[in-house]
Amino acid sequence: MSVANPPQTLPGRLRQRVSVTPSAPAFLLRNADGDWQPMPWSALLERAEHLATHFVRLGVRPGDRVAIMLPTGPDWECCQYAALLAGAAVVGIDAHDAPQNLRHILAIASPALVVAPDAERLEQLRSLHPGDWHAIVQAEAPSDTGLPCLSQLTTPCEALLPEPAADDIATLVFTSGSTGKPKGIAYSHRQILLACDTILDRFPAIRDDARLVCWLPLSNLFQRMINFCALTCGARSYMVDKPDQIARLLPEIEPTLFIGVPRFFEKLYAGIRAELARQPRLVRLLVAASWSVGERIARARRAGREPALAWRMLQPLADAVLVRLRAVMGRNLQFMVSGSAPLPGWLMERFHGLGWLVLEAYGISENVMPVALNTLDAYRFGSVGHPLPGNEVKIAEDRELLVRGAGVFSGYVGGDGSSPIDAEGFLHTGDYARLDEDGFVWLEGRKSEVFKSSTGRRIAPAPIEAALKQIEYVDHAVLTGSQRPYTVAILALRPDHPLSSTVHDPDAQQRITADVAAAVRDFNEYQRPGAIVVAAKPFTIADGELTANLKIRRKAIEERFADVLAQAYSRPATDASSRSAVIIAP
Repeated sequence: MSVANPPQTLPGRLRQRVSVTPSAPAFLLRNADGDWQPMPWSALLERAEHLATHFVRLGVRPGDRVAIMLPTGPDWECCQYAALLAGAAVVGIDAHDAPQNLRHILAIASPALVVAPDAERLEQLRSLHPGDWHAIVQAEAPSDTGLPCLSQLTTPCEALLPEPAADDIATLVFTSGSTGKPKGIAYSHRQILLACDTILDRFPAIRDDARLVCWLPLSNLFQRMINFCALTCGARSYMVDKPDQIARLLPEIEPTLFIGVPRFFEKLYAGIRAELARQPRLVRLLVAASWSVGERIARARRAGREPALAWRMLQPLADAVLVRLRAVMGRNLQFMVSGSAPLPGWLMERFHGLGWLVLEAYGISENVMPVALNTLDAYRFGSVGHPLPGNEVKIAEDRELLVRGAGVFSGYVGGDGSSPIDAEGFLHTGDYARLDEDGFVWLEGRKSEVFKSSTGRRIAPAPIEAALKQIEYVDHAVLTGSQRPYTVAILALRPDHPLSSTVHDPDAQQRITADVAAAVRDFNEYQRPGAIVVAAKPFTIADGELTANLKIRRKAIEERFADVLAQAYSRPATDASSRSAVIIAP
């Protein structure tokens, strides 16, 4: 249940949650026996308060920063609330981030304390940023290191805990670095909780009996915001520390709603298709027919009309088949939310026909409040929904989306003084957009991604990349071609697909060429790839090609494939069909 007049600091809200539902589970973590062990809200507060006294003893003072590099789990949350109780700001560190990004983040954050998983990882961080900071490790360290371990800090020490104010900084987050070095952004307790309260107002299904899943990296504010929403309403969160296990565990968890990034939904769909491909032909035909019925009914209802009588009569039979496919997400799922990057409209339509509603939301790092989102009562596939209350949006003359509101940041921490906020207080989002007659926001590409060909054609790569990713064996797709006569598609293939091991085979390359041509046939010729580069291995966070929330780093990918791209553009600039050869990157 929600509470009236909630406090405007995160520690205050945690204490109030404990006063209302002390024994209700805050988090559940699966043990080695497969049982989900709960941590009540009262235990979370007690553990955080004990740790906070040790943080203070180690020298953490109000206004300091505590950097946390831990896997997703209760320890992360305990350390976060301990830092907040000590008056510090939390900095999430992604263990999979590229070393140059970690070095940059640590230099800007300048933490007073670092919590790392083990002594080895701690030494790696010290080698990147040998600052004067204290450290705690999650795993017990060798005695000669003198490092305190989280499991040993079970009782409080003598220390006075300060009470943070609502406008004190609660967290320092960093942009994904998809277009350059990560930039630091500070948010206050008040801003974070304003965003949480607004989200909960738009999604009344998130309440005290809701079952949520905490599986995205907690170094990213996206997942932490969902957890703060759970704190406010008293919902329980099932913690999954290994993201590759999420699909296996969802039927056990049976979430009320699920929050994910587009990459999850793409893999979920690919997994369903792969499983269906293994079934007998009769089963495949039955599922295809049932799914077709579901799509027709969903399409009619999205258009605001009653489905034809024939489809309504077939719906119970179709749903008896589709319910077995939906079991992979549990029996209690009401809806899903996708954020951090655009989700292809065709995929939302397919899922809707299956019986899953995926609502797209839109936010940017520089505004802690989601800018816009679709809701159960008002959604349109392809749009990112209505602007949230508290966000004043307008479209600039060049079609860039601008937003102003209490959730907007005040400037980059440790930056060069440049700011995307104009003299009127509007944040320039860097996204082209339009508002339709009903107030829905439609994104039309990132300004930094849209490029011009050497012939002066303006090309937005995102829709073409989305089409290429519909090819069953394509894991990631990047379209490049700024100031070039034609575009080139860089494809990273799914490592589990048989084609990935035969890319040097002429027949495989011929198939790739044909599949790419079919995927982009509805685009103008100048948008279609004139050459295809196939990466020798998947894109990864560790190699710097993906951000922590799995968005592509275009600049890094173009730099990595610079020699191959030069080879692709060395071909004669005739018509696109004669250039569409496949080049295998070394």
